[in-house]
Amino acid sequence: MINNEVIEIHIDAETRQLAEQAAIVLGYATLTEFFIYLIQNHAPQILHEHTHIQLSRAQFEQFIEACHTQNTVPDRLKQAAQLIDKENF
Repeated sequence: MINNEVIEIHIDAETRQLAEQAAIVLGYATLTEFFIYLIQNHAPQILHEHTHIQLSRAQFEQFIEACHTQNTVPDRLKQAAQLIDKENF
């Protein structure tokens, strides 16, 4: 038995009409089928774009150089960070 979840959405008439037309063009009988298609086919790419960074070789080398460069943090900044930590912010 498949355990289906229910999602309720409220959209304006213009958006609904746009979705219905797109669903028909793609051959989906219901908006539910169309929304499932959109989620399954677009969510993985969206998640990938927000969890992966691609750098050029030059950008990577600049990043590595920045990581290796010793920079001192001003005392006032350290104090501010400690204060934020104490306040569980």
